[in-house]
Amino acid sequence: MTTTRFQLVRTESERDRLLRRATRTWSGTLPGIGAVELTCPKEAWYSSSDQTVRVSGGAVPSMVFRGIGFRGLPRMARVKLTADAHQGRLHRRHLAVTRRGRALHVDLAGRSYRYRVLDSKLRHELSRKGVVVTMTRSRWRRPETLSGVAQGGADGLDLALAILLEGVYTRNLSFGGAVYSWPGRFLSREDLVIDVLLAPFS
Repeated sequence: MTTTRFQLVRTESERDRLLRRATRTWSGTLPGIGAVELTCPKEAWYSSSDQTVRVSGGAVPSMVFRGIGFRGLPRMARVKLTADAHQGRLHRRHLAVTRRGRALHVDLAGRSYRYRVLDSKLRHELSRKGVVVTMTRSRWRRPETLSGVAQGGADGLDLALAILLEGVYTRNLSFGGAVYSWPGRFLSREDLVIDVLLAPFS
């Protein structure tokens, strides 16, 4: 089985200013593919409650994830995911308790992915048939590095998606993280009635 290792390093970011969000960028090189960059959020102006992260690079699909903003990141709510001309579809089980059960499922470009938290909030796994990409953050908030290990025949789409999801707020993919973050997520959502019903579980 082929194993590929890579690392993205956070560069200097634009600081918060009046009417502008702080933007942060992680850059690196994917072996056999080339340069890649994660930008979070993509837009700097405070123009809406939504936030967007983007992955770009010469040999990877241009990929964008847009969702309701929360603690400087887009959440997995009111999501729009695109990769070049492809539209993604995301779904997950809000009532599940285990990390496997709470995993995020992504259908994109004819592929079915599963993204889940591993043994700590710093490690995530993106998988599809024959491919596993494990991402590790140096720390939860504003990590200095994002390190990846890809096993199987991972290509630019697999790696770009794994990197993109590191710019998304995913604490609620574990039950403990969901309990911890629920009050803030409740206040940031527009569909408050649904959250009241799911509060003990989401």
